Amino acid sequence: MRHRRMYSESEYPKSSRLRMTLFSIYRSDAMPPGSPALKKPNSLVEPLFEGPIDIVGDVHGEIEALRDLLGHLDYGDDGLHVKGRRLVFVGDLTDRGPDSPAVIDLVKRFVESGRAQCVLGNHELNLLLCADTGKRKFDNHWFFGEERSLDGSDQPTPAVLADDEIRQSAVDFFKTLPLALQRDDLRVVHACWDDSMIRIAREASDAVALHERYRDLIAVDHELHPELDTVDRRLAHQNRNPVKVLTSGKERRVATPFEASGKLRYEERVPWWDDYGADEPVCVCGHYAIPAAHSLLPPQVHCVDYGVAKRWRERQQPDLDGSFELRLAAARFPERVVICDNGSSASLFSEGP
Repeated sequence: MRHRRMYSESEYPKSSRLRMTLFSIYRSDAMPPGSPALKKPNSLVEPLFEGPIDIVGDVHGEIEALRDLLGHLDYGDDGLHVKGRRLVFVGDLTDRGPDSPAVIDLVKRFVESGRAQCVLGNHELNLLLCADTGKRKFDNHWFFGEERSLDGSDQPTPAVLADDEIRQSAVDFFKTLPLALQRDDLRVVHACWDDSMIRIAREASDAVALHERYRDLIAVDHELHPELDTVDRRLAHQNRNPVKVLTSGKERRVATPFEASGKLRYEERVPWWDDYGADEPVCVCGHYAIPAAHSLLPPQVHCVDYGVAKRWRERQQPDLDGSFELRLAAARFPERVVICDNGSSASLFSEGP
């Protein structure tokens, strides 16, 4: 295991254009350079709705599953609930499913009307970051109006393609999303609740700017450490950037590389919930599509991602009869019940419906 020397501020090279800000990157609770002294009203950590809410897991473009789920939850087409409940989305609205634009439009309407809240997921972050660069991920070619096969075959995976208007509307909406929501008894984040990263996000108002600020700081730091290999550098960008931690969690090196999402991986996810205190407010996240493992989480952490992102694989099965095994789900609070798009329900403390 490598041990990095911790430089004092005076030891950084005077020629560095970011000399005066490098030291702060080592303090996980430090405010990013350039942040305002006073908290902005549109912080990246916003108040969560009070009262009964339904927290919807990763939708990933599955518009029909979302409509079915909202029906079982007794929401109208306008997002209103007869008993005054409100919706919260954990992010990852897009990619892989057949109609990401429709999902974005529906959630956007609900949020703008004050009937829903939504946090930024890693898939929305990817689209914000690639909107200017044009850099594609393996599952977001629809955003650029391009067909793509998710399994590498010659047959494109069905997906509604975006045009300029859809792209601009999506980007404008994603820019308004916070990284986390919280109230006294409940927290919502897409992937990982980390107190030090939450403190940084609370003092910022622009997720892309915050992401780029830490990306640049870490890159300059790497110039001082040429001994770091590629994996070390990737881990630093993942684990020391607050936007990446909150939207996709922390990672660590693995002994044996593995394939995931079309790439050979040298890092694995860190189970952050193992260190989440029993006296902390309940935290609800998405991102981790392993329904069978949800019951292994501590009582104060619930994941509402039940794997609907992989329905595109189920659709490839020749004997598919219209019923799916993978689900879109919502967690009801204060009831702590999970309800799925097929109407089934179970306690949040079980493996799910």
